[in-house]
Amino acid sequence: MDRILESIPGKYRWFDAVHVAGRSTPLSFRNNRLHSLSESESSGFGFRINRDGRTGFSYTNDSQRKAGAVERAYSMAPYGDPENFTLPSDTTLDFEPYDPAIDSFSVKDEIEAAEKFISDMKAAFPEISIDMGISASSGVMRLMNSEGVDLSYRDSYYSVSASCVLVMDNGVRIDTWEGKSDLRPVDYSEFKEILIEKIKRAQVQEKIATGLYPVILPPQAFSRFAGIIASGLNGISVWKGVSPFAGKLGERIFSDKFTLADDPLIEGSPYKIPFDAEGVNVSRKELIKDGVIQRFITDLKYAERLGTEPSGNASRGFSSLPSPSFTGVTVEPGSSSFKDMIAGIERGIVAEQFIGLGQSNTLTGDFSASLDLAFLVENGEIKGRVKDCMMSGNIIDLLKGDVHFSSERERKGSILMPYTMFPAVSITV
Repeated sequence: MDRILESIPGKYRWFDAVHVAGRSTPLSFRNNRLHSLSESESSGFGFRINRDGRTGFSYTNDSQRKAGAVERAYSMAPYGDPENFTLPSDTTLDFEPYDPAIDSFSVKDEIEAAEKFISDMKAAFPEISIDMGISASSGVMRLMNSEGVDLSYRDSYYSVSASCVLVMDNGVRIDTWEGKSDLRPVDYSEFKEILIEKIKRAQVQEKIATGLYPVILPPQAFSRFAGIIASGLNGISVWKGVSPFAGKLGERIFSDKFTLADDPLIEGSPYKIPFDAEGVNVSRKELIKDGVIQRFITDLKYAERLGTEPSGNASRGFSSLPSPSFTGVTVEPGSSSFKDMIAGIERGIVAEQFIGLGQSNTLTGDFSASLDLAFLVENGEIKGRVKDCMMSGNIIDLLKGDVHFSSERERKGSILMPYTMFPAVSITV
């Protein structure tokens, strides 16, 4: 890419190019057996050229055809969107989201570890069916532009997930799963104890009547509701006017206990980045602070349209144009432990998994979801499973009111969340 600027056929305002290359090794197990193993490599180049205030784009995965892709981007520019922003010139590379331990990834060791995990789970539940996904990848991302930026970094990624299905003698089906990811291969043996405990509790059936109850959402479950809030903080939805937070910068919308941030630097997250896909330097940003809307996430295009500073949230592959995307979502912890939350409930629910939450009206915050895996809390103790019931409400209204966050948090991928308790949520049987 070093001499690619020389191939631009005419005058232009600015130019940028990305080269993305990577190698991945995914394994999968289906119904307790190794199902597939593969290895793949990909590489490609993407080019943007802005001339007369409009931007053209093209890409190729053939290193011998870069000049042709540049010419196509130049010729397409008159038909592109108006974009009068300038590219950054002060991009810095302070770290690489890469751990050399990724090179120690061994297919043989991973298969043996997975088979041991499955064997241990079957020893506890002989009829259980387990699917697993394990993947390791590494790559490089290079960005150069007409403002003199030319930087590249390596990245690494490891993930593992285990999904369990157990059908009981009475026909009741129990589905549950666990997963984790990191910059390097990690031990996941603790999945066994977590999943066994959930399944044993789920085998005991409890009943609950229709009404308002305290509901605790573990970090993994609350992250789905936090995602509904986060979608309204994306500059695209704000500019289109579909966000419930459009025009509400500086307004208190939520409880003063609620602080949500976009954080591209979460420790251990394989989604960490040193700069965004347009070369804007990144940092942790509080989007909601003490219940007040502070800012939105943007790339250069939507920062210009909204009249704000770019937030460093541009995301792109070599074959796509940039768009604003979260790099990590965090919610600040509270003062009470999860154990204390449970101890204070006379009768309520811990809701682990949902069905149908994605069908809710996320633009307004309304939700209605079946409880796929939830447990009754009675007199400060977690009991058995409650099923055939639905949780509904409005997540914006719930976060406006009385809400409690745990002092401990858990990271799932690029999400860092506490346990969250709402004292009165509608449960329908």
